[in-house]
Amino acid sequence: CYEHQRVVLFSGPTGAGKTTLMNAHMPFVPFDDRPVSIDEGSREVRLPHETGVSLTTRDHESEYKRVTMADLMTESNYLNPDTEVIAEINTPESFETFAETVNTGHGVVGTTHAEDVRTLVNRVVEQDVPAYLLEEIDLVAFPHHSDGERYVARAVEFLSPEQAEQLPPGAGDVVEKGDTTVHYNEVFSRDIDGSFSLSGPSDPATPDDRDFRLLHRIAAATDRSVDAVEQEFRRKRRYVEFLDDEGVTEFDALFDLLANLRTDEAATVERLRRTAVADGGDDSHPEDAR
Repeated sequence: CYEHQRVVLFSGPTGAGKTTLMNAHMPFVPFDDRPVSIDEGSREVRLPHETGVSLTTRDHESEYKRVTMADLMTESNYLNPDTEVIAEINTPESFETFAETVNTGHGVVGTTHAEDVRTLVNRVVEQDVPAYLLEEIDLVAFPHHSDGERYVARAVEFLSPEQAEQLPPGAGDVVEKGDTTVHYNEVFSRDIDGSFSLSGPSDPATPDDRDFRLLHRIAAATDRSVDAVEQEFRRKRRYVEFLDDEGVTEFDALFDLLANLRTDEAATVERLRRTAVADGGDDSHPEDAR
């Protein structure tokens, strides 16, 4: 999603780890992109990119010295961002900024306070954001905090009525708010044992049969087949599994490694493989990913 300028939200209650999780994902925004962050009041977004720009609102009794979300929205468009990162989409002004940003066609990443899909839809509608803009959100991840552990419980996608009709029988759901009907669908969920499962069949030869449309959206936006997008996803997932096995969790080290993979994937995979062998580790992940 980050590589193809899609729209991703992290939604959950206070203390669930929304901003922490979002910041942990910032290294996955390509190093040669220009991300622009918009923070309300204080800076919360961490951008490792040399081309990144951080903008922050400023409250002041004088109208001429005040810097609002709307001001930053206008300013960010002049900076020609690839991705706009909006922390804390909670106030009417920030919801309006989010709606306007989605309409620009840039990638958008943000956080908001809603612990489930119904609450999120209700908040958006109550803030007078056109419900059809929810269809532009590619993925909403719901982090949870339980018994001292933070994890993502599920992720959903919002769909147009036409996209909802393309789902297999029994897939998808709706939220009704007044005269508004919003279609959504689960992309993946966390099992009770801590593992995650994608909706639909696990056979990589049948990506069209998956019970979600996210891969179709990326395929349409990049003029590729759904099968090609599925293969790319599986390859990059193995990279992440390898990084997890190797304990690569430091922010800048992760960003540098992902930048190397993007610059010269084959050479970087070979270097990782040789390093793993020299350390006596298992080199299966990077070699499989190649």
